[in-house]
Amino acid sequence: MKSFFKDERGSFTMEATLVFPSVLIFTIIGVFFCIIVFQMGTANYVAQKAASELAFIWNNSQKDITSGEFNEDHYSGLGKGGDNLYWRLSDNNILSIFGLNSFPSEGPVADKIQKVKNKYNGSIRVKDVQYNNNLIHSEVVVVAESSLHVPSFITTLLGSDVVTAESSRVVTDTPELIRTHNFAKYLWSQFGPTGGLSGAISSIKGFFGAP
Repeated sequence: MKSFFKDERGSFTMEATLVFPSVLIFTIIGVFFCIIVFQMGTANYVAQKAASELAFIWNNSQKDITSGEFNEDHYSGLGKGGDNLYWRLSDNNILSIFGLNSFPSEGPVADKIQKVKNKYNGSIRVKDVQYNNNLIHSEVVVVAESSLHVPSFITTLLGSDVVTAESSRVVTDTPELIRTHNFAKYLWSQFGPTGGLSGAISSIKGFFGAP
């Protein structure tokens, strides 16, 4: 027995038996970790891109989701397949400031959201879209989801077989901003910093050209 322990023959085989499996396991774990990080990054990229595109086309549901182009007869209010002139009053989730969701199942908002979901509906897809309108600040929030292409025991350890990413973008509506600014400027010129409420109704009617 003493001579057996002193004999160095077969030591490399013993070391390889102990070391190689450990190295292989750590290598495989590293590969799976890189795959998960890559898919998380890809889902985050899709969420950011989808949110940017949706915020860009928000002021007209007829805009192309990629280029933003639309036909001349699709300007808001022309009544030729374009958005209603006052779609912001009923279809822009204005009631969300009171905790109510006013999204209709059909209309400009639904069309815009569906465009994004149709474009990103592959292995990495847009799972959910929300629009928050606070009058002076509005934003779209997009949640993207990607399936994890790893063995089932990894997803069991993680507790999920998908990864999600969320991104938000501020919606800028230049025409609406100009109209709001002009209206506020008109009210200020009529009433001033110390003006009362007398004549408010007639002044507003005069602004809109009502008799």
